Amino acid sequence: MPRKTYSLEKVLVAGGERRAATWTFGGSPVSGVEQTYTVTDTNFLTNNQWEFIVRLPRTSGDRIEVRPRTTPAVKVWAELPDRSLTFMRATRGAARGKRYCLVALADVTGERSRSVVRADQRDSLPRWFGPLRTRMRTKHVVKPTRGTDGDSLVVLVTADDYASMIRLFFATKVWILKEHIQLTS
Repeated sequence: MPRKTYSLEKVLVAGGERRAATWTFGGSPVSGVEQTYTVTDTNFLTNNQWEFIVRLPRTSGDRIEVRPRTTPAVKVWAELPDRSLTFMRATRGAARGKRYCLVALADVTGERSRSVVRADQRDSLPRWFGPLRTRMRTKHVVKPTRGTDGDSLVVLVTADDYASMIRLFFATKVWILKEHIQLTS
């Protein structure tokens, strides 16, 4: 059965309330601003209304966090409010000043929370990643890394493009779960 073709442009994002907030990340307290967004995924005729939170830390070097607050009543999306994408500041070369996130797909097996995509798996990504290809890099190109994730695939966005950050959540989590996609190693 052919997979549904999703389009990032069909994810409509409208800003809402903005308020001071505190949250934890990795067990550490963070303060800043939470911005809510109403999102309609017009790739679907029904079950397409979402509410997202974008957490903007007061300290500019900290991670921006994007997560759904509410999801449509679809079983496969029930745990998504417990998932997030985080955007770190790129510090190398032409990427300096932008934000990046790992291309970390939702794990459809339920064994893990996510599956980080390596650069050599780029051509195995679903078609909806096509428009993102020009913004994809390996992590070591955008930021020094001490760990083993230097060959992980990342996507760059401008620092204040929160709509694109939300659309990346759909590409890496929502549609992956709906289509039950797993990349082969």
